[in-house]
Amino acid sequence: MRVAAVNDLSGFGKCSLLADISVLSSMGIEVCPVPTAVLTAQTGFSSYYMHDTGDMVQHSKEEWSKMGVTFDGVLTGYMPSEEMAGSVLDFVNTFNREGAVLLVDPVMGDGGKCYSNYSDAMLAKIKDLAATADIITPNLTEACLLAGAELAATGSKAPAGESAEGASDTFASDVASDEIAEIALKGAASEADRDRIVEIARRARAHAEQTVVVTGIPGEGDELYNLVVYGDKYEYICGKTNGRSYSGTGDLFAALLLGNILNGLEIVDAVKAASSFICEAIAATTSDDRNYGVDFEKVLRRI
Repeated sequence: MRVAAVNDLSGFGKCSLLADISVLSSMGIEVCPVPTAVLTAQTGFSSYYMHDTGDMVQHSKEEWSKMGVTFDGVLTGYMPSEEMAGSVLDFVNTFNREGAVLLVDPVMGDGGKCYSNYSDAMLAKIKDLAATADIITPNLTEACLLAGAELAATGSKAPAGESAEGASDTFASDVASDEIAEIALKGAASEADRDRIVEIARRARAHAEQTVVVTGIPGEGDELYNLVVYGDKYEYICGKTNGRSYSGTGDLFAALLLGNILNGLEIVDAVKAASSFICEAIAATTSDDRNYGVDFEKVLRRI
């Protein structure tokens, strides 16, 4: 099996393409990377250099089309700009054949705040891209943004973030909207909250056949949920957190989920397996600095 992974490549942070390639290769799946940008370190660090490689998306589309190659899956992640999101949509439309699985991670913000590259135009492009997907994996903030423009009032912003677990200076200084902030920070603390998040997830999807996995939903105490909405069904999958957040866990989750699906697991079992791996990787991590990511290398052998 073969997957095209469209994402950035960061020297430090254990995220994005590094996570995609490591996980999917360990699952026996060939990975063909398409770098949207190359960074010295993921954007949660106080200093980093980013080199835009957006032309690689177009060149990869053209050259791979000449080769006549096909993909069993396509995975998309961080988009530095709305123009990049448009190029990635063109790439996806070229290679998203019948029977392939397209997973879109709509990276736009977290914790009720938007990343600095977010705009209404970016949201529109991400929505167009997400509409083509079989599976989308937003966090709760991103699910709110996808669910409806009436929720998406934009505030001032700080450097763009690549993962739901980036450092605090990754985020906007103002919330995306008061409602989104309230939902994102409260999470699934009560049954009413959980019901509301299910409705948000249903509104976030482009059509009833699309699967939405809302990731990293805080619960009570050390509880952390992933919500799967598929068809007219849904299921909350509860895990435990150590109270710390890390760079790259969203990227790891997306790659694990796609790999599990391609290897034959049903969606709920695929999410459970991905969630279990993330919990093990966090437990194996010795660093307190979340910018460096989790020590997933220590547990790769289990997949």
